[in-house]
Amino acid sequence: MVSRRKLAVSLGIVAVAAISLLAASWAGAQSKASYPREQTLITSGTQWGSIAGFNPYVGNYATGMVGLSNETLLRYDPLADKYIPWLAKSAEFTGPKRFTIKVRSGIKWSDGKPFTAEDVAFNLRLLRFSTSTWHTAWCKLSVETDPKVVPTCAAKAIKVRAKGDTVTVTWSETPSFAQWMNAMFNIPMMSPKQYGKVTSATLTTITVKPIGTGPYTLDSAGYDPTTRVVWKKQAVWWAAKQGVAPSPAPTYIIDLCNTSNTNALSGLLTKIEDLNNNYLPGITTLVKNGQAQTYFSKAPYDLSANTAWLEVNTTKPALNDKAFRKALATSVNVGNIVANDYGNLVLPANATGLLGVWQKWVDQAQLKSLGFTYSTAKAKTMLAAAGYKDSNGDGYVENKDGSKIDLKIAVPQGWSDWESARDMIVASAKLAGIRMHKDEGDFNHWQTERNQGQFDTVIDNNYQLSDNPWTYYNGIFHLPIITTGTGQTNFNFGRYNNPAAWSLVKKLDKTSVTNTAQRKSIMKQLQAITMNDLPIIPLWYNGVWAQTQSKYWTNWPSDASTRKYIPCMWRGYLQMTGIDTFTHVKKA
Repeated sequence: MVSRRKLAVSLGIVAVAAISLLAASWAGAQSKASYPREQTLITSGTQWGSIAGFNPYVGNYATGMVGLSNETLLRYDPLADKYIPWLAKSAEFTGPKRFTIKVRSGIKWSDGKPFTAEDVAFNLRLLRFSTSTWHTAWCKLSVETDPKVVPTCAAKAIKVRAKGDTVTVTWSETPSFAQWMNAMFNIPMMSPKQYGKVTSATLTTITVKPIGTGPYTLDSAGYDPTTRVVWKKQAVWWAAKQGVAPSPAPTYIIDLCNTSNTNALSGLLTKIEDLNNNYLPGITTLVKNGQAQTYFSKAPYDLSANTAWLEVNTTKPALNDKAFRKALATSVNVGNIVANDYGNLVLPANATGLLGVWQKWVDQAQLKSLGFTYSTAKAKTMLAAAGYKDSNGDGYVENKDGSKIDLKIAVPQGWSDWESARDMIVASAKLAGIRMHKDEGDFNHWQTERNQGQFDTVIDNNYQLSDNPWTYYNGIFHLPIITTGTGQTNFNFGRYNNPAAWSLVKKLDKTSVTNTAQRKSIMKQLQAITMNDLPIIPLWYNGVWAQTQSKYWTNWPSDASTRKYIPCMWRGYLQMTGIDTFTHVKKA
């Protein structure tokens, strides 16, 4: 879903060169077309490296494409925990194996053609391709396999029919309820005119100027894949015309590629940027000085986006023992990380790892009895009870067979907050007698070792905010474990092999989203496994980093207003109320 670099920046240092580089990017856009600053809202914090183009089936597609240009059938509000009808007037299960979509009338593609139920059916049928992100929601896999490998699908597992303004989806067996509802607010509607001849092989290679239904279209004159994407407001947008949403105020939205850490901060301070979605150390100082605004006016300043955890390779000695993993978890002083690394910009995670918006699913009594809290003394006791002792007097415990324990811990180089957290974890583990050392390397080194199982421990936060915890558990427990090629690329990087847990995850997926009691029962069991076995060690809740300034635009989302939206351009967040940020801002 979201990938973004952490920033290593000192608030006291804003290099003139950095300001010049960012200004040059803005000037470059101006040199190709005229974008009056008072009509232009500028963002950054999502795009690293060159833009891959305009295909939502490719991870590095242009920021804003899904949400500003190409829209989804539903949207989802994580703060209110509700689906928002969008291109669909309604989209819901109307039977145990039937899903019915009522398509709004009066919507047009940006090329002037009507948006129809046939267009919706066409887009849903794209899920039949194995290269589709949502392919596993389409058909039953008769063989469990890596999503990147062509799966074997049960024939006629799903049918999609369009008639009038209605699309009916029927299954021959129990649907994947959780996956399907998640897909309904994430699948962008693409023009059949552009995607009509794609195949599974070409679905991820096509990149054309997008035809969408959203409030903005691509401004080709200002687009540069190395520096920026420019979106221009449409004269008529269906949602504003039908009174579904206000018309956005900015004539242009420009998203700048992140060029350096210093640029991200300088862009905000010099008013080149209006919304920055990077992690900025010291944001508390900026807020107190009136140089920036955040969603909350005080700690934690930002909403929570995902859980940061210590990923442990459960195939390695010591780490393959849940008693050792529990002792390691108990040794980590998360409070120190929250207070002294982040300055209370984040919140400590509870032992289930579930985000705050999912706390209604947490069995609090079970959390109290099975959860862990930081205690060096308790960690030492747990190690001794499990047979890990310091037999040579060097201050560190050895393995049960007497072999040395010296665990690597890796984070991407330059992600300063994670680097500090890594060093704090090493220090607190040492106090409990667990030897760890930092494994240094860039993002590619970190990712390769994680995916191919060459790591001991890494800090990670791969599973994001969504409409239900199935996405979190699917990430932790997913089977099978892939040992060939690039290894694990999306799920279960710790290689935790628990078929019973994976069966529960699949059962959760097959349980109706309205069957709250059964969903709670299944999740209680998954929470127990998570806390007893600790396949991952939850640490803290990473923030939806969002800093704004109000020289040109005001009325930003905030907890102190009625505008309780997520002010974020990260991929996947515009349809989770991010778009409402732009329909509610006003000219300063």
